[in-house]
Amino acid sequence: MATILRLESELTGKVTYRAQVRVKGRPPESQTFSTRKKAESWAKALASAIEDGRHFPQRQSRRTLFVEVVNRYRASALKELPPVSAQKREQHLDWWVKRFGGRTLAEITPDLIAEARDALAAEKFMRGKPREVKGVLVPPAEYARSGATVNRYLATLSAMLTVAAKEWRLIDRNPVSDVSKKKAARGRIRFLSDSERDALLKACSESPWPALHTLVLLAISTGARRGELINLNWANVDLKAARATVHETKNGDPRVLPLVGKALEALRALKLQDSARRHYVFPALNGLDEPYGHFDNYWQEALKAAGIENFRFHDLRHTCASYLAGQGASLLEIGNVLGHRTMQMTMRYAHLTQAHKVAAIEKMAKERGL
Repeated sequence: MATILRLESELTGKVTYRAQVRVKGRPPESQTFSTRKKAESWAKALASAIEDGRHFPQRQSRRTLFVEVVNRYRASALKELPPVSAQKREQHLDWWVKRFGGRTLAEITPDLIAEARDALAAEKFMRGKPREVKGVLVPPAEYARSGATVNRYLATLSAMLTVAAKEWRLIDRNPVSDVSKKKAARGRIRFLSDSERDALLKACSESPWPALHTLVLLAISTGARRGELINLNWANVDLKAARATVHETKNGDPRVLPLVGKALEALRALKLQDSARRHYVFPALNGLDEPYGHFDNYWQEALKAAGIENFRFHDLRHTCASYLAGQGASLLEIGNVLGHRTMQMTMRYAHLTQAHKVAAIEKMAKERGL
């Protein structure tokens, strides 16, 4: 039998709902939720699990530490993912371990997850490293996680707990399913105008990090992602054939990047410099043979010098797509260049191809006398 109690805090006035399930011959179990709907859903699922003989909290979830589940998930499920996706999930899991590391699996309730979700959204983090500019130490750029990013952290936790429930039988139900997601901003498409592009490339060519100019040229001309370019190594760059092969992509499929125009020239010039002695095309500045992932300060300074606002490095990818659309490329061609697996991912650029579509229809109508 399930009972739902409405509770109101005398201090804050906050209303919560406590669900309690009583079954003859078993100790009562209860949890508190932010809404009545969540409380009823939990109680219904628990009662069903007990009835079907699937509920065994004392034998499993109360004896299993959260960190043990994370380690098991890392050793099994993550190995089946593309390296780039696995790396992101590792980062997410590291955060959840810091938050829930000392708890048992039974203690990971929807309320606890919702509280952690809000803390994650409010948390500030740094991207880049401090560096000295004209005798002044410039701190790294500070960022806040977007709603979409917070939801990806939740998705990783949810994927792991779904496996824990359905395959490992450690819990009856995934508690993340009772936690609402953060509101994510609608996907925007911000791209450079011709004048902005010229100003940005000029600022990049004057950057204290000379390779920034080459990196931005490649991003605009190939539509490759930040991580794909930064992790590019000379062994996978064929300057004679004018192409670069990216083996570790977001969707796991290798992709060939055509190298053309100024981007190809800049890469050739870069190879003649000291960077060619290193494994990576864009090596770290500390002398170690590793990719230079912390170039954000140089990037932000170039944007400021060019007078460009509200622009992210990822928007260079959108810029590539918009330029392709302007030249009459189809959505299929744009998706192929960007490495999309499905047309749904490319449809966000559909409006950019409208002018070309109208011109094609007008040409067809004129030739057919319609």
